[in-house]
Amino acid sequence: MPKKILDPPTPPDCGASSLGLSPAVLAKRDAFTPEIWCPKPDPLRVTFDPWCDPYNPKAIIYNDVAKAYNYIKGKIPATPLVKTKRSDLFDMGVYFKLETVHKTGSFHARSAVYALHMLSKEERANGVVTASLGNWGMALANEAHRVGIPATIVLPVTTKNDVVEKCKDYGANVLTMGKNLEEAKKIAIDWVNDIGTGTFINGYDHPHVIAGSGSIGIEIVDQLPTTDVILVPIGGGGLIAGIAVAVKQLKPDVMIYGIESDKSCSFLKALDNEKPYKVDCPLDVAHSLATPTAGYNAFHTARSLIDKMVLVRDDWVTRAILQLAEEEQFIAEGAGAVALAAILSEPNVVPELRDKNVVCIVSGGNIDNITFSRALERAKRIEGRLITAKVKYTAQDKSACYKVLRVLANLKCNVITLLWDDKWMEECEIAKTHILVMFETSSFKHACRVKHVMESLFAGECEFTQECFQSQSICPCYPKLWPEL
Repeated sequence: MPKKILDPPTPPDCGASSLGLSPAVLAKRDAFTPEIWCPKPDPLRVTFDPWCDPYNPKAIIYNDVAKAYNYIKGKIPATPLVKTKRSDLFDMGVYFKLETVHKTGSFHARSAVYALHMLSKEERANGVVTASLGNWGMALANEAHRVGIPATIVLPVTTKNDVVEKCKDYGANVLTMGKNLEEAKKIAIDWVNDIGTGTFINGYDHPHVIAGSGSIGIEIVDQLPTTDVILVPIGGGGLIAGIAVAVKQLKPDVMIYGIESDKSCSFLKALDNEKPYKVDCPLDVAHSLATPTAGYNAFHTARSLIDKMVLVRDDWVTRAILQLAEEEQFIAEGAGAVALAAILSEPNVVPELRDKNVVCIVSGGNIDNITFSRALERAKRIEGRLITAKVKYTAQDKSACYKVLRVLANLKCNVITLLWDDKWMEECEIAKTHILVMFETSSFKHACRVKHVMESLFAGECEFTQECFQSQSICPCYPKLWPEL
């Protein structure tokens, strides 16, 4: 006999005391708020920017840069060019061109001012659209708001929340779409085509953007006529293209070095391949340089003007961030520190700069607190100034922890953290207790002395796993040079 199907139970009537829908139901109902526009998936759709035509790239000339400079200098004061406070650390004259002093924290303020100035009256009324990793978006949003031009900024979904909020605070309509800058740029162009209004401005390859960036080169030659070399960070290539055009016209003997992160080296790949093409750009410390494809106009303009390319690793970038913060007393993001990182790299990849006047472009200072603190900690570990030691002792030794701390105090170490590891929960370790202590030293030499004393006093029971104590062979291809020496 088939079972009788029962009606579902009637939910209890909670009356006025009901708390409403459960949090789970509310979360499912309100978890996603659709954007005001979504791109239409079409694999056959061709995304094209007429200002950045791969088959007809535009070469920027000195007159373009001079025209931009003459307009920009009336809107933005020249940024400082300062000599390092620690000349004793270098065998060359090191200067820093501080583009961090702009309101939005990067050199893009120059290009934003000039690019919007060059729009027609109709284009201004229709607004501008762009894609950015953050710095260009903030600069364009701020300037567009100042002059009353509507702006839409497309940021990749990996963009930090504070960058998104700053773009909104500057009055822009912000869309967070795309996994990287390449996808965000495609979505921005599709937005213009679908909405039917607005002008797309490429933040690293538009001719007016490149010309605006070149104003830095004119300022450097004016501020330091004895400049021998300029080290320029490279993302999409717009910055180095503009600077190279200006400097090579005014002082042809000045050498232009391009500096890229080894994880996002699209411009070096373009030089090797003789044309831009897409490369993978994983997130790294210098994330503002993570441009999958070098700019076509930028590459066409700069390729014959660059004297050398250098790739640097994240470790050297973090050391440069630390050096700028501790010794020069200003904050730079990873992209802004890569120029100094090339000088700090080991082995020395720029020995020819000895006794020369070298200008490092500090392109931006927009680094979030978490990334900044991690970079400082990582740099101190590399330099042997932040050490972690593990000391093992028997549970019966009640004074072991005191002994460890007393030794570190006598050696003038600064203890940061002290933790107990639960190794006793493992087999054969039930009678043991492990102390994990992290402490600061004044130098690598000091760290080696501490290591020697600790291993002598706690023979067989003290372990250091710090990288600075391990012999490491440095791959000869890093930092990589172009052209090859």
